[in-house]
Amino acid sequence: MATKEVLALKYRPKMLSEVIGQPVVVKAFTNAVKSKTLHHAYILAGNYGCGKTTVARIVAAMENCEENSFDPCGACDNCKAIFAGKSMEVIEMDAGSGGKVDEIRELHKSLYQRPVMCRTKYVIIDEAHSLTGAAAEASLKMIEEPPASVRFILCTTEPQAFKDTIHSRCITWTFNKVPWIELFNHLKDVAQKEDFTVEEKALQIMARYAKGSVRSGLQNLQTTVNYTGNGEITAENTIEALGAIDEKNYFLLVEAVAKMSPFKAFQIINSIFKDGRPAKLIMEGIYDHLNSLLLAKICAKDLTSFNYSEGEIKRLTAQASKFSPDLILRMMNLVNTVAFGIEYSLDPEGLFNKFVVEAIISYKKAKK
Repeated sequence: MATKEVLALKYRPKMLSEVIGQPVVVKAFTNAVKSKTLHHAYILAGNYGCGKTTVARIVAAMENCEENSFDPCGACDNCKAIFAGKSMEVIEMDAGSGGKVDEIRELHKSLYQRPVMCRTKYVIIDEAHSLTGAAAEASLKMIEEPPASVRFILCTTEPQAFKDTIHSRCITWTFNKVPWIELFNHLKDVAQKEDFTVEEKALQIMARYAKGSVRSGLQNLQTTVNYTGNGEITAENTIEALGAIDEKNYFLLVEAVAKMSPFKAFQIINSIFKDGRPAKLIMEGIYDHLNSLLLAKICAKDLTSFNYSEGEIKRLTAQASKFSPDLILRMMNLVNTVAFGIEYSLDPEGLFNKFVVEAIISYKKAKK
């Protein structure tokens, strides 16, 4: 039986118009290709899984497609090799696992050979910030004196790690975390194409849990499909498959603070930890929920622009009415203290209990 292609690969964009959540980057490269003003070196910076390497491949294919059309045909030998990461003249290197100085020097020498299959050679370096000191110097030399018909694209999650000399020779484009609502719509479209039976709430959980990464969103869908065995995908089995935390727990926890009930709050925290959730994940969830309450408090008239659903707006607004902005900020600072303590403590559950007590004390003081 033939193995099905995984969703993250099957739905990886092959045209700029298919890239979601990066309108500025798409517009910049679209115009540069159309006007034939592509620069010789770029830094693509941003969160993992948001499309940096994908865009690098698309741009390389746009210049080297044998059909000479604006969008890559995806069917010619050049396009197939580029999108598979196997082109001899669109060279991909993972600096995280390689990128030693000798490899960079050998690569530099090979670039002076004129391309045979492609019109323009490309060097795409993933995790480029991981280049060693000597390798970084060698790559600078390569970018500083570029051979004819060669372009460089450095993909990184840490652009600040590059020396100013590299930045000065490259055009930098920053990739945003993709808004969860765009991820939700994308996953919904993929689910329809694949004929999956899936609740919208389940797709919302997958999208939010992806943390702005398109690849992670598709992997979340794949994970849940594998878990359910192609059965109906519900919010409940999505939470189970992803090891996610039901957002209602955050509402209940903050509600317990508002009711000044440490016992109820401790029960909620204990229940979350019993499910084996990492302390860092719990901390991030509480912080995000408090941030949502802060937005509901300050931007109540325009919460829809922050991509909240009508149901979420009602719940957030109702809970936010019980707290002042100052108190919410104090609770956020308490969560940051927990985050710091988690790095050094073997008892994260105790730290969260301490957060609850201090949050309730702050709430009592604010009510006096």
